[in-house]
Amino acid sequence: MSQDFAAACQVYYDRVYRFLLALSGDPNQAEDLTQEVFYRALLHIGRYQEQGQMFTWLCAIGKNLWLSQCRREGRRKHTLTDTPQPGPEETLSAQEVQNALRRAVAALPEDFRDVVILHVYGGISLREISAMKGKSDSWGKVTYYRAKQMLRKELEGLR
Repeated sequence: MSQDFAAACQVYYDRVYRFLLALSGDPNQAEDLTQEVFYRALLHIGRYQEQGQMFTWLCAIGKNLWLSQCRREGRRKHTLTDTPQPGPEETLSAQEVQNALRRAVAALPEDFRDVVILHVYGGISLREISAMKGKSDSWGKVTYYRAKQMLRKELEGLR
């Protein structure tokens, strides 16, 4: 393993883990996925483009691994909202909202879904996401805004 890649592992490991923990909601799954991300990154280091951000590239690998795992398991675990421990009625209502949000995010077109996942879960700036996609800086802002509008429209009926 090259020293540059080893240094990148040390720098980004915790951030990638936190990103995958936010996606999966499961510390064990996040740990497994994080290890797989760095393994895959090492295998495909030749595909990494120096002008891109290493963290963004690693998160894209992680997101794809997580989505593949969800498809294999037949479920998706999006956790865009954290809910306190309410009573049974509130729990049912919160779960309904969570499930509706999960379905709405999953139903977004790919670019919109990617921007929401990378920005909300990964804490990646819209500028970095735009660069990763090879788009202008304003593309990320517009795409994120439109994704939020689509999610609001989809979730309007729940109120």
